[in-house]
Amino acid sequence: MKRILLLLAIAGIVSCQSTHQEKTGVTIFENATVYDGNGNKLENANIIVSGGRIECVGECDTPQGASVVDLSGKFVTPGIVDAHVHFFQTGFFDSRPDAMDLREIFPTIETYGYQASYPERYYEAYLKSGVTAVYDVGGMPWSIELQEKCENDLSAPHVAAAGPLITPASPERIEIFNNPVEKVMVHLSDAETGKRTVRYNSSLGSTGIKIWGVAIDDPEFISNLTEVANEVERTGNKLIVHSTPLAQAKAALGLGARLLVHSVEDQVVDEEFIQLALENNTYYNPTMIVSRGYLNATKAVLGDGFDFQDPNRVIDDKTVKMISEAPEYAYLVDTAALRSSLPRRENRLAMRDSIMAANALKLHQNGVKLVVGTDAGNPGTLHGVSIFNEMEAMQRAGISAEDLIVIATRNGAETMERATDFGTIENGKMADLIVLEKDPGVDISAMRSVLQVMRGGKMIQVKN
Repeated sequence: MKRILLLLAIAGIVSCQSTHQEKTGVTIFENATVYDGNGNKLENANIIVSGGRIECVGECDTPQGASVVDLSGKFVTPGIVDAHVHFFQTGFFDSRPDAMDLREIFPTIETYGYQASYPERYYEAYLKSGVTAVYDVGGMPWSIELQEKCENDLSAPHVAAAGPLITPASPERIEIFNNPVEKVMVHLSDAETGKRTVRYNSSLGSTGIKIWGVAIDDPEFISNLTEVANEVERTGNKLIVHSTPLAQAKAALGLGARLLVHSVEDQVVDEEFIQLALENNTYYNPTMIVSRGYLNATKAVLGDGFDFQDPNRVIDDKTVKMISEAPEYAYLVDTAALRSSLPRRENRLAMRDSIMAANALKLHQNGVKLVVGTDAGNPGTLHGVSIFNEMEAMQRAGISAEDLIVIATRNGAETMERATDFGTIENGKMADLIVLEKDPGVDISAMRSVLQVMRGGKMIQVKN
């Protein structure tokens, strides 16, 4: 995080070549309906952008020499934040051999090496889906470096990253994720190992320390995790936890977790959970669609197709090719067993979906802050375009479209620790904006009607 603050301090003086001088002009967008990210709707509003930042919102006089863009009948929101992604994962099973082992075709080391070398393959998919910032909440150490690399690259989203995860999972179980040089997962064998991991990730500039699973029935693990949580606080970092059973999630909150990156999915949350979340100022990321993504990716291998929507053709060619060729990988798996498991998995998902929806709505109604995060990179949850499915799932849970705009923008920026920089349309904020053809305050699916995206004052055309 210190590196990000340094970058912001010098951003007005030095910028990467990728800014292309778009920041130097003054533009006024006129007559738009603006959702500012704070819950306000401004009719017939103007927005002045200069030097990559917002100078005026609402009633603004046209500056002399400014470029004028008439947005009559159009809608503007802040850029969306996907608060849960994984750059080391591809969106298919090649990066999750623990779920389906395709290593005969896709050796894990080669897959992870490619991800490290070409994370930019996903940048266009994010930006042209209206996502101007992402939070990588678990990955290789190189993912932390993306925070600096992407900050002044206006062809990339802003990035916050946590780096390698700490877990109670056995060394044998997590070996499949790690390569000989770098780790994604660190087994919490003792307190000192955990504390060293916290210090290392923090020294790299990580925005959060991720715990993958909470073994509440293991007193030694809980003792070690308590020391890890204390080390996180000592270093000024924050605790992020993956824990889906209610009892585990409560334990995480008791240790001071500031971000829960998945729904509680085994039962409806109780008053104790709500109060702990409020006391901690914990953000809750429902990740409504990721489990169904695994099922859809499995069906693709079985030859049942994988119907993903990509009207703007922003998904990279490598991903499209891999998904389209999925049935060719079927010889590596027990297709009969997989097919027979589908009805059982569908029933389990239906029950889980119902609980996740009830919890998202209940927490929102009780004042716990939600964020939108897709868990993109997992099989069936594609980078960029999955954001629409996630927001629509949250709307089906009963959360209003207007509230979802705030959840998807301001709240996401807050959990990335970037609320002073973006997430709302206010004077002085970075000019990260979306121009939409349809009204997202009526139906959040209108986010699919994105026409243009502005990242740091640079306008990116999505649809003509």
